Amino acid sequence: MAGIRVSKSDLAHIFGVDTVMVDVWLKQGIPYIKKPGSSRGALQTEREWIFDTSEAIEWRISMVIGDSAVV
Repeated sequence: MAGIRVSKSDLAHIFGVDTVMVDVWLKQGIPYIKKPGSSRGALQTEREWIFDTSEAIEWRISMVIGDSAVV
């Protein structure tokens, strides 16, 4: 099921964290749709990260379950 496409600040708000935590998750491999600098047309570039909420939530759940399984 596809989620809603949101910016990094929106995703942080959904999870109740700040954007710095989303940056940490990016380093850990959270899936995204687009990153800043992606081309959109001849002269336009994307300025925001774009995430699919469904993919991000599934990824986060798998990370939490994985962390608790290690304990």
